[in-house]
Amino acid sequence: MVVPLAPAGALVAAVPAPRPTARARAYRARRIGTTFGRIYLGLRARRFLARRVAPPDMPERWRRFHRQSAGLIYDAAIELQGLILKGCQLLGARADVLPREYVEVLSRLQDRVPPRPFAVVRECVERELGADLGQIFEAFEPEPIASASLAQVHAAHLHGGERVAVKVQYPEIERLVKSDLANLRTLFRAVGLLEGDFDLMPLVDELATQVPRELNFVQEAHNAEAIGRHFKDRDDVAVPRIHWEFTTRRVLVMEHVDGIKISDLAALRLAGLDPAHVSRLLVEAYCEQILRHGFFHADPHPGNLLVQRRESGEPRLVFVDFGLAKELPAKFRQGAVEFAAALLRGDAAAMAEALVALGFETRDGRPESLAAIAGFVLEAAQRFRHGVRLEEPAGRLFREIPDRIRENPIVRVPSHLVLVGRVLGLLSGVNRSLEARVDLARTIFPYVMGVAPRPGGSAGS
Repeated sequence: MVVPLAPAGALVAAVPAPRPTARARAYRARRIGTTFGRIYLGLRARRFLARRVAPPDMPERWRRFHRQSAGLIYDAAIELQGLILKGCQLLGARADVLPREYVEVLSRLQDRVPPRPFAVVRECVERELGADLGQIFEAFEPEPIASASLAQVHAAHLHGGERVAVKVQYPEIERLVKSDLANLRTLFRAVGLLEGDFDLMPLVDELATQVPRELNFVQEAHNAEAIGRHFKDRDDVAVPRIHWEFTTRRVLVMEHVDGIKISDLAALRLAGLDPAHVSRLLVEAYCEQILRHGFFHADPHPGNLLVQRRESGEPRLVFVDFGLAKELPAKFRQGAVEFAAALLRGDAAAMAEALVALGFETRDGRPESLAAIAGFVLEAAQRFRHGVRLEEPAGRLFREIPDRIRENPIVRVPSHLVLVGRVLGLLSGVNRSLEARVDLARTIFPYVMGVAPRPGGSAGS
């Protein structure tokens, strides 16, 4: 067995990561500025054309422009990586802010992150843990099993044989994040001065709050353990164990868990697992996190959700990657109950008031500003009452509600609801890949009313 290099927590104060050069920072600032400058000038030109000429094909021209602009942002994100890539991944879920052409293009960034060379990873791990790689690990696979905007994950074996997953933060990323945030603040502040109704500063504020949390792997480890405690009495949901003696702000070592990627329908069936059961389990797990505990894993894309077959032949859901987790306001569940009750009564005005309680914000402070959105949700709910595929109501809601919000600039959606909406959108996509039919009312309603099913049971069966 390897002797711990220091007591748990003592390794957090590590050698500073290398500082990006002034030339690199200047290039990133110029690349960001020129990309958004081209888009902004194109935006002004098309607005002028729409007002003065009003060509009949203007809607199609706008769609082409948005798609081309999204391509420019996509290319910049792939090149610059870091915060820019992370920010664009988040923008890919912000259909309430951006036209859907941007969302369609930027959402592809989730799977387009090139890994760093093994030499860079090795240097980072050794610097953080204060020892040669061979002193800590019996074996360390040089090819990553996953790579993301801020870090990548390698499989390894500790001395003694235990297989672990090692998440390694890119060495320069923390300093680049600070530099990129400053550049984006300057750029978006200028855009706000030129375009009074186009306020992007809340997006920068969201990044400034969220990304530093994701850069602290000690916090991520605490997130994992918190969610693990929420499911400690359930055998059908699992969270990997943290190895605290080898975890720092920039390196996270946890139990390596094998499983089937949740979207791999053929592999699930080959393992004898019922996709409908997996789908219900996934929805229930998120109902329990959001509506019972008020703290949830906020990044449920298929790469972060694994499925195992239990001895009983039933599925076990495994969560991985806890960098993005969210604690909901204390009154969130109360607002959800009030919204559900108003929805059942068909009371759009009360639904609008409940949206305010849930955290929707209006510039004029009046719930009436949310009446149109509440009315649309009510109409959609009345059409999708019984046993439909999850993506059918969710798909329409997530296409049309953002359009309504963008058309109404007095409505603002707070970050915690954006993340809840992003989770629902990702769950919709996962369930679509599972070809599962879920009775939404029967699955969600017990959690909304505070009567969660027994561990291992199924509210939607």
